[in-house]
Amino acid sequence: MKDLYVKSLPLKDVILDLAKEFNCGIIEHCDEFVLEIPKEYGEGFVRGINFGKGLGVIEYNCTFNEDLQIHFSISKIHPLKFIFCSEGSIKHCFEELEKASTIEKYQNVLVASSAFNGHILHFEKNKKVHINSLEINRREFTRYYSCSLTKLDHPLKPLLGDIKATKLFYYQGNYSLQTADIITEMNTDLFSDFLRAIKLESKALEILAVQIEQYADDLRLTKNQSVLRKWEIEKIVQLTENIRKDLSVSKTVKELADSIGVNINKLQGGFKYLYNDTVNNYIQSLRLEKAKDLLINSDFSIGEITEKIGLTNPSYFSKVFKEKYNITPNQYRQGRTSINELEDS
Repeated sequence: MKDLYVKSLPLKDVILDLAKEFNCGIIEHCDEFVLEIPKEYGEGFVRGINFGKGLGVIEYNCTFNEDLQIHFSISKIHPLKFIFCSEGSIKHCFEELEKASTIEKYQNVLVASSAFNGHILHFEKNKKVHINSLEINRREFTRYYSCSLTKLDHPLKPLLGDIKATKLFYYQGNYSLQTADIITEMNTDLFSDFLRAIKLESKALEILAVQIEQYADDLRLTKNQSVLRKWEIEKIVQLTENIRKDLSVSKTVKELADSIGVNINKLQGGFKYLYNDTVNNYIQSLRLEKAKDLLINSDFSIGEITEKIGLTNPSYFSKVFKEKYNITPNQYRQGRTSINELEDS
């Protein structure tokens, strides 16, 4: 186990402390500081930037050759941290506690240590990890946004206003699809130094706003939640593949939602995001496309095709097929057969 110690703030000095521990240099791009992991320790990089107003971001994109712990130990109040894991997993532990919590892919934690107590991040050897940490110096942040925070009516208001770090705070959840998109944009290198700094600051504020909204959503009962999480989108994609593989099985929207552990509104929202369609309309389109294939490439009767695509009434199948393609199934089969015969002659 390799232990590294960070005993400085703000983020520039955090990167410098890590560089001392790794015995390497850093690269400075305006106000962004980049540390490339020395080969004897692993590969990847750590980079951070301060935006002022008490806001900063650190990105860890790395793989270490041995188990490694970073101890954030400094006799000052530590920043409030929003940590997002987009690849791999890490463990987080409060310095004053022994129990560590694992942050898996697509999960996020909101952590605040009490008093001058710090944090420990544990990285497993040979395990690629990509995390972003939004760091907030609450004293500076609340000074700049004092008017807005005064008017804020939200469960996180006491935490954001706890400038003396009187209370330890830990909250873990699965971050939203919107958050995932923001993180992807933050981690790109498609901008010059000037544009990148502006872009990163805007995205840092945006992800903070989204997380404040999501925290309130997380406190609701599952059936009443509306924010779509990244893991839920992956579940919906897998559900779609399963539906496509066996269209003969017909389920209600509620049954489909229950099968992957989401509510109906989230399932409909996921289909709208992925396919720009409702669940039923999308499945209906899959059925009719499958029917077209069976009409041309099989000898199944209209009744048999109706069953194979998950419908029960051949008349209803003929009706929706004609509404979609302006031709009946039998006419489609006869017309395509004639075309195929001409192509083969």
